[in-house]
Amino acid sequence: MLTTSQARRWRGLAALAAATALLAGACGSTTPTTTPAASTPAGQSAEPGTSEPAASGGYTGPPVTIEYAIWGDPAEINSQKAVVEGFTAANPTITVDVTVADWDSYWDKLQTGLAGGAAPDVFAMDGPLGPDYQTRDVLLDLTPYIEAEGYDLGQLDDNAVKDFTTRDGVVFGLPRDLNVIALFYNRDMFDAAGIAYPDDTWTWEKLVEVGKQLTRDTDGDGTIDQWGLYTETTDMENAWSSFVWQAGGDILTEDGATSALDRPESAAGIQFLQDLIWKEKVVPDPAIFAETGDAFEQGVAAMEINGSWLVPTHEAAGIKLGIAPLPAGPAGKATSVNPTGAVVYANTDAPEASWLLARYLASPEAQEKIMALKASVPVNKEILATSYPASFDGAQVFADSLAFAHLKPAFVGYNEFATILQTELDENVFNAPNKTAADAIASVNEELNGILAGGQ
Repeated sequence: MLTTSQARRWRGLAALAAATALLAGACGSTTPTTTPAASTPAGQSAEPGTSEPAASGGYTGPPVTIEYAIWGDPAEINSQKAVVEGFTAANPTITVDVTVADWDSYWDKLQTGLAGGAAPDVFAMDGPLGPDYQTRDVLLDLTPYIEAEGYDLGQLDDNAVKDFTTRDGVVFGLPRDLNVIALFYNRDMFDAAGIAYPDDTWTWEKLVEVGKQLTRDTDGDGTIDQWGLYTETTDMENAWSSFVWQAGGDILTEDGATSALDRPESAAGIQFLQDLIWKEKVVPDPAIFAETGDAFEQGVAAMEINGSWLVPTHEAAGIKLGIAPLPAGPAGKATSVNPTGAVVYANTDAPEASWLLARYLASPEAQEKIMALKASVPVNKEILATSYPASFDGAQVFADSLAFAHLKPAFVGYNEFATILQTELDENVFNAPNKTAADAIASVNEELNGILAGGQ
């Protein structure tokens, strides 16, 4: 879970670049050694890497210890251990060592483990990075386990399942939770200004109108010290991809073969964010909070467009938090959804136990525990439709937003694509209005298409 300023910005491109660069040296064999074999007869011990789950889904192997590694605030280790307590209670011969590290450290440790052939048995995977890992043969193919027990993938959010399934149907992970983008607002600031809270009728125009009303020089020194809106500009997920979809554009073409950013509608979405900063002046110049972090969390911005992972952070900051859906654009409502999944190391000595843990994390029991942390939207449809919407004030907004959510792109070469694109946008669109969004995209689109062609 992401509860510090550094961790909130874990999707920064430097971290992604480091992860991918290290990954290149960690490729395993072309055929994982942990392909399931026939189930072990009762009373016999299974050799590491050869056991298969019984059709009932119960553990059939010998006592084993597996490591489950995730990113987040290391201080949350106890709450993360609590998530898997139900699993170990039902499987007393499986011991789970839970390890938590901040985003940068997590990927550094993972790459070291992969390179040395001693990676965690089960580890968290960010959706967009999944395809790169899958093509390097470091992830166990879960398809045989799913087929062996008739596991129903339909019980999980469709977009999330898609993110961990290849085009030819190989399932290399199970989604664990969802990250959804919405509009946070500070109720106290709205109340003080006598302005009605945001709701599902808001449009781009309303966002600008209210943003201007709430952007103020509160102490009369000639400098803005309260902003109407804050968002992070350094990754497509936080805001600008949603603006692209709201404008009727897209990041990739439907077949994923080429960039769709050169469409006028796509450029219009990115242009809207530039205009919020430099024309409408309701979003601060990114340089102002580059070092100090989230302006909304600091109480100097009335609204924020950002992800569901920030709910506990903002509550802990003492903000009287409100949550609303993103305002609609010219083409209607849209937001971003990005799943986190649980994947299994291809060379684990305990494939059956590891599969069962990955499966458990998507179960209603585990999803209830994940939901209680407030930092993630459940991926299990049953929980999404029953207990989650009423679990805290604003949860219903995240659940409802899935109806118009677009999956953050995930493809081989994502990191290189995102680095080139985001560097251009940061330098010439968001940090300074040196170019229009259309001109900036035109300068890198051919290179983006080359990356996509290489990943096909």
